[in-house]
Amino acid sequence: MFSDGPTPVQLRILRYLRKAEEGGRAPSYRELADVFGWNAVATVREHVVALKAKGFVAFTPYEARSLRLTEPGRTAAVVAGPKRETAYATQETSISAAAQEVMDLLAPWLQPRSYAKGAIIWREGDRADRLVIVDAGRLRAFRQLADGRTATVLQLGAGEVLGFAPFFDEGGYPATVETMEAVKIRYVVRADLVRAMREPRVAMALLGFLARRLRKAFDTIEQLSLHRALPRVAAALLGLVRGEEFHFVTLPQSSKAFAEALGLAPATLSRALAQLVREGILHRLGPRRYQVLLAGQLARLGEGEVEQNTLR
Repeated sequence: MFSDGPTPVQLRILRYLRKAEEGGRAPSYRELADVFGWNAVATVREHVVALKAKGFVAFTPYEARSLRLTEPGRTAAVVAGPKRETAYATQETSISAAAQEVMDLLAPWLQPRSYAKGAIIWREGDRADRLVIVDAGRLRAFRQLADGRTATVLQLGAGEVLGFAPFFDEGGYPATVETMEAVKIRYVVRADLVRAMREPRVAMALLGFLARRLRKAFDTIEQLSLHRALPRVAAALLGLVRGEEFHFVTLPQSSKAFAEALGLAPATLSRALAQLVREGILHRLGPRRYQVLLAGQLARLGEGEVEQNTLR
């Protein structure tokens, strides 16, 4: 009944654990929650329990930082990705290739710089004066909310190009960028980039990179629309759960009628259910028939506790 392989989110956890293992350390649940943008440590715990059931990880109860990969988990972290994340990997590969072309063409004008963990590269609203290429390390872009909290917009890593759009429209940066670990970058200032763009190949490479970024932005907009529907779908599924131990769910009517009852388009409902299946929260048993695998996470999603960037 259950898939033997890791879900996309579980695969990301396995890969992070492998990277930590290669660095000679074992991450805490809190660290994993922060890395993946989850509010609740319990979300990590549920994925870890699911991974242990599949034989990919092991841990010692009540012992801090005891989470470790098993040999199958170590192997899965290397070989499982291409089969499960083909569309996503294709898009990211396309953007990475375009970024590499930009880096190669701008090499004569790029200046290196390093930052320690926790450094601010620029703040929201600062005038854009640099186009930045990340060579190593991870950063996050975040915005300040009205209530004083911060909301992470996205996380960035090696091969990313930052500050593209505001650099050209001469506006302010739309978000603050902070390093999550030690970071190495290269950057080009506006005057040098203007000179570089007199070369048609450079101009076309930059335009090509921007076009790919726009396509990804459209995909992100679609995902945001889906994420707004997920809590509504999760809450409805919780109301349909039958069976205390196995959490079986049967949709009471056709998908179209069920979607209309929730105020959603049928396609949105279909994508939401497919997303919950991909994330390992649901298991599809047949037409209109599901089993809840991560009841706690579904409950938190239905209550709005899980951040909308948890499922992506």
